[in-house]
Amino acid sequence: MMKTIILPPNEFLDDYILNAEFHKIANISKNAYKFWKNINIAKYQGTRTIFLHKNCILKKYRHIVKQCSDLSGFVLASSFCSFTTLAPSHLVKKNNSSIYKLLEIKEIYGIKFVNLKAFYDFLGLDYHQFIYIEKCHFFSPAPFEKRIKITESMCVGYY
Repeated sequence: MMKTIILPPNEFLDDYILNAEFHKIANISKNAYKFWKNINIAKYQGTRTIFLHKNCILKKYRHIVKQCSDLSGFVLASSFCSFTTLAPSHLVKKNNSSIYKLLEIKEIYGIKFVNLKAFYDFLGLDYHQFIYIEKCHFFSPAPFEKRIKITESMCVGYY
């Protein structure tokens, strides 16, 4: 039986591998997992990108898990944007966003990821706190809104 989990946008992909990468390395159909017993898959709300739980991979393919990219601490870029309210244009290098330089971003088979865990560590915040990014001048004066200035004009609010 296949179990599908919808991940919250701030859920790290520590226990998952990207199906798009796995099926290419394993040289199998991208839909092969649908025919496996007891498979757990995950995806973020409103996305089609599939992640396979590492512990549910068939024995004959377990060695391939080690060849897949480590997604520990990462989230899908679109989920990072929906969680932090950051415009996706900030995650494009050629746009010269000062936030881009603060983030660890990687792309696997055309799918972009952001290391949310590393961003929390950079901010010195607990992983369960909610964060949002916007221009500093939109924030209420302290102490009404907790914020951390990360660039000349952008701040991270948290609660």
